[in-house]
Amino acid sequence: MSYKINPNMYASTFPIPSQIVDEDIKMVSPAQLKTLLWVFRHPAEEYDCEAIAKEIGYKDYDVRDAMIYWSGKGILMTGENEAPVRDVKITVEPKTETVKAKLPEIKQVGLSYEQIEARCKESPEITNMFNDIQKVLGKTIGYNGQSVLITLHDGYGLPIEVIYMLVEYCVSVGKTAFSYIAKVGRDWGEKEIDTIEKADKQISVLNECNGVWREFAAMAGIQNSKPTSAQSAYIRTWTTEMKFSVDMIYLAYEEAIDHSGKISFPYMNKVLANWNAKGLKTPEAVEKEKEEFRSRASQKKNDSSYDIDEFKRRADKLPVYKQNQ
Repeated sequence: MSYKINPNMYASTFPIPSQIVDEDIKMVSPAQLKTLLWVFRHPAEEYDCEAIAKEIGYKDYDVRDAMIYWSGKGILMTGENEAPVRDVKITVEPKTETVKAKLPEIKQVGLSYEQIEARCKESPEITNMFNDIQKVLGKTIGYNGQSVLITLHDGYGLPIEVIYMLVEYCVSVGKTAFSYIAKVGRDWGEKEIDTIEKADKQISVLNECNGVWREFAAMAGIQNSKPTSAQSAYIRTWTTEMKFSVDMIYLAYEEAIDHSGKISFPYMNKVLANWNAKGLKTPEAVEKEKEEFRSRASQKKNDSSYDIDEFKRRADKLPVYKQNQ
């Protein structure tokens, strides 16, 4: 079945830039597209994000996210000293949220719309980062994504080029959720991975750990093709700090199964930490240590057992007392 435009529709139309279809339509979310359509349909109005949200059926922060996105793409312009496109003037309700300066876990939507907009005005490279990372992810990053990226840069001290490498690594392992990107970024911030060289080394370590996980998961019959962030931290400690092989990690897994009947990474960590303290780095060394322990336990048991014959001999020599009649 073929379709064509109803000619009667041309009686009431408004222009839309070709760029929207040629470059952006694959990337934008429904909320971003609907916001832009509303804006171009009302070119002479002063825009209130909350009012637009009610008309298009989305939340006000969805509209704010759309305004930031289209401003970054050059479709809309903001600022008192800039000539806006078709008299577009964006006004929003003020918020009182503040930027977190420490290295806590990044909260969902941690920054306000005004903070994100102000940061983009201060540093054009922030806007460029948003656009470049959208291409890496193959999707628009949204309001929460922008908040996470700015916090990685301003709060955790990661340079923009390091953030690019971080996001590319997350994409390579199939983890594109910003909750995961935030966790990896927090880890990098605490490790002070603030140069391309440090980031490259960290990615090499992470890729090695992912390879160890795949091998271990195959041996243990674990279906998860990728470890959780907590499991990755354990694997990284066991391989890079304790220098254990996959065989030793699997041996610790068997110890956990024998102990509790289920996999327990904290228990495995105790086992491996104990082996590491004793310098046991191979399955053969662990088995030898177990054999020596069994031998000592057996000897101790033999030393403490009674000699029945000797007991009888001593019993025969004991004096016998007769009961008084």
